[in-house]
Amino acid sequence: MKKFLATCLVCLIGLHCFPQKMSKLYATYNKQDYAKCIQQCDAALKKKPEMLEAYYVKAIAYFEMAQSPSTYKEISKNPLLDCLSNLSILSSKDEDREILDEHNDTLLIIKQFAEARAQKIKTANTSEAQAINQRLSSIFRTKKADGLEYARLDAEAGRYDKCYAKVEKLYARSSAESASGSENYTALTQGAILLAENWMFSDLFTLIRNYKVKFAGNYGISEGFKKALLISIDTARTDDDKTLFYDFSKKGLELYPEDKGIYSHIEKRWIELINSQASAYRATASHERTWKDSVLLRNAYRYLALAQEVFPNNRKFQDIEIRLNREFHTIPLDYEKDLFRKYALEAVNTWRTKGCECDTSEIVYVAPVPTIEWDTTLERLANEHAKEMFFENHSEDVNINGETPWDRINKTQYKGVTYENENGLNFVQAMKMAFCVGYGQSFNGVSDTEEMKAVIDTVVTHWITEKRSQNCMKVMTPDVTHMALGMYGDKWVFWAITKYDILLRQKKK
Repeated sequence: MKKFLATCLVCLIGLHCFPQKMSKLYATYNKQDYAKCIQQCDAALKKKPEMLEAYYVKAIAYFEMAQSPSTYKEISKNPLLDCLSNLSILSSKDEDREILDEHNDTLLIIKQFAEARAQKIKTANTSEAQAINQRLSSIFRTKKADGLEYARLDAEAGRYDKCYAKVEKLYARSSAESASGSENYTALTQGAILLAENWMFSDLFTLIRNYKVKFAGNYGISEGFKKALLISIDTARTDDDKTLFYDFSKKGLELYPEDKGIYSHIEKRWIELINSQASAYRATASHERTWKDSVLLRNAYRYLALAQEVFPNNRKFQDIEIRLNREFHTIPLDYEKDLFRKYALEAVNTWRTKGCECDTSEIVYVAPVPTIEWDTTLERLANEHAKEMFFENHSEDVNINGETPWDRINKTQYKGVTYENENGLNFVQAMKMAFCVGYGQSFNGVSDTEEMKAVIDTVVTHWITEKRSQNCMKVMTPDVTHMALGMYGDKWVFWAITKYDILLRQKKK
């Protein structure tokens, strides 16, 4: 570096005739007596302040010291900053930039060196890095759009609170009418994007919420807010856990409820996510599917359910659900539901009427027990739990909210309520319950009702014949009166209760 810079200077000196005083300064510099050179520059400036080129010579002397700062520590604590400070002073005084332009090649060498230094220490010594960038900005008169540069350095150093404070202050102090030619305009269009690119999502949403109205009439700044919002949503979409994608999607629609562009972008991203999982599952048909393959289909439905919460009553997602149900037969189709109930009752009541042996760790013979009836409330509860098991990939009786089957029963009329009908005042309550879960069988590939009946029979038979299990005794519980069978994908739920329903007071005729 030293030899290269010295070579540049020799060429420059050879091309120009300097006044005698400047020649003396350059001569001392070329002798590499940098301390004496700086002293001579200070003396010259004190005697003749308009000798601006003395600032330049002083700066390059400090720059040479910056190549080996420990050697000159008694002269300068930070020779690079001293170099840039003198160039900054020169920049402010050399209004026509005659001297700076004349030495442009040397200045570019200094600039590259300083930028590399700032990049290297931006985390370990943020304050020095900021000082370097600030002086470079002054010397080369870069627009202060890069007042954001200091916020960017804070973000890269993990000082997120300071980064947000700088960005927020920029919007708070700027006029809503900031034009494209104003000093802070570029920074105002990029400030929100800086937060999004550094995953400062909570701060970003706060910034947009606080300032989107103020800058609503400024197209460039408003578009910066929207672009940052969409960056945050697209970033969250790449996370394996789609919780943030769901949350950010809802926040985006809340912040811009009437913006068709944002609505369309978020809608498109959800459709792409659902279709990608369904396509990946479809591609596994070439081999015998494993549980890992089933995760793909489960994800497609889980993401569909989340999308329907983000976009309630959106016809596109309703159509996707219909298409997936038809293709993968995840639940009974509408025209199959009555047959499903019929076959489920037959499968359970066939075992109950003939009796069976149950293996509860020891073999127990169960005599025939009364048949039971279908119940629509239990059907809803069973289907809801089967769907949760499918989405969350579990096979437990307790749901993700920690509720037991009895907790869910007690959210219905079966907790014990009175009601009136044509007969009078009645009371209904579930007095006993039987509950089984199962997995592994599905309607995927089932093409007719006989195949559907065979799958249902297989599920119920498994509960009856399962070894070292209480499921057989639950299906054969003698005094239950009503039941339902729920299914979703390869998850199944049997739910039965003893329905206590009596007439309390007969209606007067």
